[in-house]
Amino acid sequence: MLGGKVVFTLDVRAELTPDEQALAERYKLWPEVVYSTEASTANAERAHAGNIAALGALIADKVLKKFFTIKDLVSGQHIECKDLSQVLAAEEQVRVACGNLKRYLEVATTFDGREVVVEIAAATA
Repeated sequence: MLGGKVVFTLDVRAELTPDEQALAERYKLWPEVVYSTEASTANAERAHAGNIAALGALIADKVLKKFFTIKDLVSGQHIECKDLSQVLAAEEQVRVACGNLKRYLEVATTFDGREVVVEIAAATA
């Protein structure tokens, strides 16, 4: 407690097995975003289009943990929250990010480069 205010903290880190680490290296998965708020996604799109203000917002999003890359999760993150609702939201963000990380690794594990044809059923009117 600093200055009479409570600060809640979450420290999160995903641990990869050596095989998972090798997959992340092989497919260069480290910069892949596994969680992003809608606002952060919009900021990223505008920043990529050359909007300087959006670039600043995107940097703030990174600091405020509004998106996570695979590298962020594996390196570990320290998240500070000013109230319990932020703690709950941050925990949910981390759970979603970890679920997405798991799916990335599952796909990387089974990917062998072959072509797969997926048949899509015609919509019925």
